[in-house]
Amino acid sequence: MTRHELREPDRLAFEGVHRLKVVSTSGKVDVVGAGEDGAALVDLTRIKGEEPVVVELEDGELTVRHGEFKPNVLGWLMHGRKIESDISIQVPPDCLVDLTVVSGPLVVSNLYERTRVQGVSGEITLAQLHGPTDVKTVSGPITAESVTDDLSAHTVSGAITVMALGAGNTIKAGTTSGAITVDLEDGSDAPRLDLNVVSGAVIVRAPEDANLDVDMSTMSGRTVTTFDGLEDQPLFGHRQIPFGKPRKLSGRLGTGQGRLRARAVSGDMTLLKRAVDPDLKHLGTGDAAPEPDSAGEDL
Repeated sequence: MTRHELREPDRLAFEGVHRLKVVSTSGKVDVVGAGEDGAALVDLTRIKGEEPVVVELEDGELTVRHGEFKPNVLGWLMHGRKIESDISIQVPPDCLVDLTVVSGPLVVSNLYERTRVQGVSGEITLAQLHGPTDVKTVSGPITAESVTDDLSAHTVSGAITVMALGAGNTIKAGTTSGAITVDLEDGSDAPRLDLNVVSGAVIVRAPEDANLDVDMSTMSGRTVTTFDGLEDQPLFGHRQIPFGKPRKLSGRLGTGQGRLRARAVSGDMTLLKRAVDPDLKHLGTGDAAPEPDSAGEDL
């Protein structure tokens, strides 16, 4: 096993990396897939606190963590406030990635295999992720751009924004307090959306030629759409319930091959139509994710 303890800014290079694990208590973390097979770089640009940043490589797994911090309540009480750092990490695009960030912004981009993110507080940004992705956080917004595979995103307090392009990918998003916005890009073919919010709005933008079976309902809020042919009606007929007027938006767009399910306790449901770019109509045939670029540049 290779081990480094960093107490000042430094840069380390590794070979033979197939999996990345990061545990950060505070500070910015940036992870990008680039470079040649197995090559990885760890760039520590800022560090403040009593404990070092520990970097280890064993059996192809690269671990970057704050001291002896453990991602649980006891670990936070004992070590969480003792270190803060800004770290940029470059790994192969086909690397498996597991990230735990307690506080601070996180950016993850250009990965082609499974990615898991666990957060507590801070903004999470995902871009160009072409493998299954699972992200959970307590407080803070989640933004996912150019998602081409299955995505599961959940936060207790914060907005979720997804811009998706994929052939039949599944998007599951849930928040207790905050809005969910999903923009299906031109070429999205038969996506499956499952969106749930307790207090907040759900907004979905879809191409005018979308193929979706639509079922969106709210217990207390409005239902709005710019698509023709969908039914907008009371959820329980004309009966009312004590805390609101439940409504449901349902019907089929195109072939109905895709699926849109959305539920809200308190909040509006909106489904918007937009024009399709003629140059992008050839997309959505199952080749949404490009091949990994192994050229890459150093951080």
